[in-house]
Amino acid sequence: MGLFIQKDNKTVPSASLPAAALLCCAIALSSCGGREAHPIASTNVGDSRMDCGGISREFEANERQILVTVKERSQAQGKNVILGATGVLLFWPALFFMDPKSPEKVEIDALRNRNQVLTELARSRKCPVPKSQLGEVYKKLDGGVKTTPAKRDG
Repeated sequence: MGLFIQKDNKTVPSASLPAAALLCCAIALSSCGGREAHPIASTNVGDSRMDCGGISREFEANERQILVTVKERSQAQGKNVILGATGVLLFWPALFFMDPKSPEKVEIDALRNRNQVLTELARSRKCPVPKSQLGEVYKKLDGGVKTTPAKRDG
């Protein structure tokens, strides 16, 4: 079945052309819903060679990245609220642009886990333990409940 029908030696588009165009648009719009998460690993091969300064620098860099990702998450949540309201009230195709996956949370959790590993690494090397400056941010992320890292025996 082709997209065009010949009628009296003239080429006329068939009825399936608008349906195919609508299907292509729906597929294209559904891919606009967000991005994939890119979490970092909790441990790295080079951890055994890190000195105290390197541990501290990476810990601080992770905290800066957490702040950037929290800001991105806040913007994404605001965008989702606006798109959801617009989609429900005015223009339903706006719902295709929502991001239901929340990749920012996965990335923030991975950065926090990496910082816990760095903290343990600093303790084991008798380095000054890096202190987090993001206590209030973590409280908001955890829903107001302050969590403490698990104690390890041994």
